[in-house]
Amino acid sequence: MKKILFIATLAALLPMLFSCGKQENGGENQFEEPRFVQYAGKLIPRGGTPAAASLAVTTYAVVTPTISFIEFTESGLFVIGRTSGSETEYAFGTYTTTDGKVFSLSNGSTVTLSSNTAGQVDVTISPSGESFKADLTKASGTNVAYRTWTIDKVRATVKGHSTPVTAEFNGCNFAEIKKFLEDNGHKGVYLPSGSLNSISFTGSGTVVFAFSDNSADCGDCTISGSSVSFSFKSKNRLFELENGKATIDYMDGKCIVKVDGGLKGSTTSGSVTFVMSPMK
Repeated sequence: MKKILFIATLAALLPMLFSCGKQENGGENQFEEPRFVQYAGKLIPRGGTPAAASLAVTTYAVVTPTISFIEFTESGLFVIGRTSGSETEYAFGTYTTTDGKVFSLSNGSTVTLSSNTAGQVDVTISPSGESFKADLTKASGTNVAYRTWTIDKVRATVKGHSTPVTAEFNGCNFAEIKKFLEDNGHKGVYLPSGSLNSISFTGSGTVVFAFSDNSADCGDCTISGSSVSFSFKSKNRLFELENGKATIDYMDGKCIVKVDGGLKGSTTSGSVTFVMSPMK
């Protein structure tokens, strides 16, 4: 699999970026509670016979993708992971619910749970007819980070020069970042087309990256204070750094996440800073 360059980022360099002051309590008190925080959670199937469409791998082999998880985030986004062999693909969109048991998805499907409390539940998906038992983990809403954040600005820094080279971008357009890397001596770096639109942190321990083509990529994530630890099972869309550590901070109604690190198999290191607003 091709690998991309970097992932999330910052705090300390922000005053240079936006010349704004940090508010009391880290600016956390100004964020409203996400609208679906009481219904957020993650479903892990225990078994069953999902009726997913078959995926032809070769002329002679057919693999049937199976659901590996369903995540309902605090801000009203859903992600469904389907695994074929060692590969996982993600369906992504928005949902609505009034009781935490029946979830209407923007892709036209409906997910119905036998219960909205943590533990084993029965899951039915219509109109596909998939039905299985799953363990439901209810998300904890105690951390202000647990929501969807839309990307306002990106600051990318590449080291390995006599002095670090930095560029700032509105949003996160991969073509612009790729040009910046190539202009500074980093040829052959693969970046996907389009843009990264948002990052979601959930109380179930998931981080979701949503792209402009309506695809997503997911990883495991833990937030403790200002520290963020993450790991990704799939490396086909995301930036890969040697460390899985980041910092998170809040300033003037923004969430600021920073990762510093080096590319695997390379002496090059750098960072990316995402400045983000809570999704409306």
